[in-house]
Amino acid sequence: MHDDDPPILRLEGVSHRFGDLDVLQDVTLTLHSGESVAIVGPNAAGKTTLIRVASGLLAPDEGDVVLEGTPLEQQGRESIARRLSLLRQAAPQVFDFSALELVLMGFHARTDRFSLPSEQQRRRALDAMETLGIADLADRPASVLSGGELQRVLMARTMVSGTDLWLLDEPTSHLDVRHQMALLEQVDRHIDQGGTAFAVLHDLAAVHRFFDRVVLLDDGEPVAVGPTDETLTEPRLSEVFDVPLVCGEVKGQSVWVVDSEAFS
Repeated sequence: MHDDDPPILRLEGVSHRFGDLDVLQDVTLTLHSGESVAIVGPNAAGKTTLIRVASGLLAPDEGDVVLEGTPLEQQGRESIARRLSLLRQAAPQVFDFSALELVLMGFHARTDRFSLPSEQQRRRALDAMETLGIADLADRPASVLSGGELQRVLMARTMVSGTDLWLLDEPTSHLDVRHQMALLEQVDRHIDQGGTAFAVLHDLAAVHRFFDRVVLLDDGEPVAVGPTDETLTEPRLSEVFDVPLVCGEVKGQSVWVVDSEAFS
């Protein structure tokens, strides 16, 4: 990643409101190829709204979102889908697609309308499912999958999308520790291959381990934006989360705990 290169995604003075409620206020940020940026903050801080605005699902009330040099408002959904992939929080499936069919939908933006999946696409989809430990679910209706199984299916869809920019809204929700690490390792691999990731995460240790930079949100405002280790400080996080937090190190990895002595 080179700061002199044109950013893949640029947000300039982005604000959004629902009715009279300001959900995002004056967010400015650039993301470049080959970097990972995490969004951290308490509940209702505006994290999911920021991801939705960045993806084009929500139009900002103020400011601009520019994807690969062109404002999102000037791009159609198909054009956007060829450039970014959005992994939303898993929700129950209404239609009875199989797990494999859901993964194959990751190819839709790059294939002719109404065309059937090729054998190569099926193979790539099954390989992605195998990587995440869900190949045995290929023929199972998505409507009967557990939350964690569905989350991995949707991640496999992102993996086959062929997009450079991944927008991930709590990608590790519903997952146990082993599957959280397996998923985040795929994000890391995407970055190593020159891709970009912009993700909402609650696990601060995972943010330290897998993400280059952090956007710390509180009440819709960016409290701090910068390199992970410099941005996630004890005073700053304790104030934002309104609980005394301390950071330690275990086997070279940063871990965060609540300071129990503050309550004694």
